[in-house]
Amino acid sequence: MRAYLLTSALLLVSCNVGTESKPPPSTRLVYPSGLAFWRPEAGPSTNGYLYVASANFDKCYDSGSVVALDLDAVGVRPFGTDFDPGESLPNDVTSLGIGAQSYVQIQSFAGEMAMWSPPGRPPRLFVPARAEGSLLHAIDVGDDGLSLSCVQGGERDCRVNALSLLDVPGASNGLPSAPGPLGVSVAGNGEDARVWVTHTELAGPPTTFTEADLAGYVLHLPAANPTRDALNTSEFVALGTNDRLSGVAHATAIGSRYVYASGRNSSSAQMGALPARFILRLVDRTVAGRVLETDLELSYSVREARGVAVVPSATRVPDPASPELTIVDERVYLLARGPDTLLILDVLNAAGTAPDAGTTPSVRIVSALPVPAGASELEVIPRGPGRGNLVAVTGSGDEAVAIFDEEVGQLIAQVQVGDNDPNQPSQPFGLAADVRGNSARIFTSTFGDGRVAIIDIPDLDRPQNARLVARLGARQGRDPRQGTSLCQETSP
Repeated sequence: MRAYLLTSALLLVSCNVGTESKPPPSTRLVYPSGLAFWRPEAGPSTNGYLYVASANFDKCYDSGSVVALDLDAVGVRPFGTDFDPGESLPNDVTSLGIGAQSYVQIQSFAGEMAMWSPPGRPPRLFVPARAEGSLLHAIDVGDDGLSLSCVQGGERDCRVNALSLLDVPGASNGLPSAPGPLGVSVAGNGEDARVWVTHTELAGPPTTFTEADLAGYVLHLPAANPTRDALNTSEFVALGTNDRLSGVAHATAIGSRYVYASGRNSSSAQMGALPARFILRLVDRTVAGRVLETDLELSYSVREARGVAVVPSATRVPDPASPELTIVDERVYLLARGPDTLLILDVLNAAGTAPDAGTTPSVRIVSALPVPAGASELEVIPRGPGRGNLVAVTGSGDEAVAIFDEEVGQLIAQVQVGDNDPNQPSQPFGLAADVRGNSARIFTSTFGDGRVAIIDIPDLDRPQNARLVARLGARQGRDPRQGTSLCQETSP
């Protein structure tokens, strides 16, 4: 997201300077960021449920929030249906019908949202927040898809007993810790699933002015027990390798063995803004503390990286006499800035089982495609075995979601999601998707105008026909002189 729109937020200046309680509105979204989608396999739901984090980025209210939206009840068109020539689109839905049990408060400056979906029960949501406390929230979804409850404490206020990633038990001089958490992903669906979290600010002694004394981490903890009891120093993986500076990671993607961590510009209370120190590093989930450097910046010059995703690409058995020696290859999609680029990478021997390659994978660049300004997040839309994937990309400096088609090797659609208002750019950011059969639906949070846009692709063989079908939420007011919202109402 562009800094010139967020100055007041970064300074933690609040529109609400009084002492009167001012909870976030339960009738609309306020700077929506992270998204998650769930549709239970059994049950009457046609369109499923969408979960949206409001970041409260100019701190007009006391906190951010997470809400659950019933996509059937708000009137979203049935999933996968062809477009009718007489259909009036997009449908702007301003009444979201958020019930009291479908709304919880979280800390401000929410980042990404990840979902843990263990078998036999509804999912659990994880939302990091960068404001005071650097909290990781855990929120359970009820059987109805709409009821939300705070896992760590509090009835409707999930800030109560939320897990702070500061002052870690056993830490010394601020190391390890994770100030400014932003990215989150979940590895696995079982009871042994782990939550992986990134952070945007370097950690370290408060008196140092030497970057080598500071560190960035990715940390992991059990999805089933996201509490302080489960947090210890051994679950923080330092991103520095072979005496290289740590830097910080923006996002993570979970591979068969490695966690792919994208590197971004960082900041620190001691030294201010600092450049990215890597573009992509691999964190070994099977060997504690092992981090591999890809050196992508030596092959392709970019300033920093943002969203990252990974999918399996091939499974090979090089020796028929030894079928147990299976080699897994993966394809990684990485968004970079400076210039804004979608890098498509092949990671060979991604599980580290090749007999002639030890345990070290190799990474090669397949292609580099220009993307809209302010590259932010991406979502992979799989077409199925043997097919090239679609990749949806958001850029906070643009008004559209870009869709790339691997089968033709280029951008095939740009779907406008905003109103092209220079005083209030839509700034598409977070992404989630519903993919069933040969159809897909893409959700994107439009951070700047306070809504969620819905894009339908009824036929994945014709992705160029992607179309904006709905925008959820009332367009948030904005004062163009300050770049902040108007703080116009509180919850009823």
